[in-house]
Amino acid sequence: MSSLRITAGTLRGRRIPVPRGDVRPTSERARQAYFNIVGDRIAGASFLDLFAGSGIFSFEAVSRGAASSTAIDRDTAGIAKQAEDLGVTNIQTIAGDALSALKRLPAERFDLVYADPPYDYDRYGDLLEAIEKIHLADEAIVAVEHRRRTDLFNRGPRSGDRGLKSLRRAEYGEVWITFFQAETATGIAMENE
Repeated sequence: MSSLRITAGTLRGRRIPVPRGDVRPTSERARQAYFNIVGDRIAGASFLDLFAGSGIFSFEAVSRGAASSTAIDRDTAGIAKQAEDLGVTNIQTIAGDALSALKRLPAERFDLVYADPPYDYDRYGDLLEAIEKIHLADEAIVAVEHRRRTDLFNRGPRSGDRGLKSLRRAEYGEVWITFFQAETATGIAMENE
């Protein structure tokens, strides 16, 4: 079985098994770049890992100082077992389809959200709308991984008093990560860093 290495923090160097099947893990380079972009925001953060797969983003987040992580995937048994094996108690798992599982989230506010749907995923608009409806901290950062040269985020006006503002896109070979920021309660989003 292949595995992924945690690159920094208290669990640095530990290996996380990749589940068998149709899984496309994010490269170590792209993962490190994501955590460099969110920088100090990870310390004490509540992290949400959508389409978690192996759970590597959850493990990396808590290793780097996140207060907690919630990992959502169709099958999270491997993530729960790995957390137990490593003695990590601040990773919660929710098994199920990401869109339906978002409706069952606890009432905590999320500071950082990372979504890594399959490349053939065709519901990016629905995904962003569902993320907008969860409890996001003011100026929360939402990152969505997708195939390069795809324009999946054409978004018209949103309903409600909060939304996600596009910040930037990071490109790593075949992988692009598009970053959004939750508007503050007053509706003014922080400028791109």
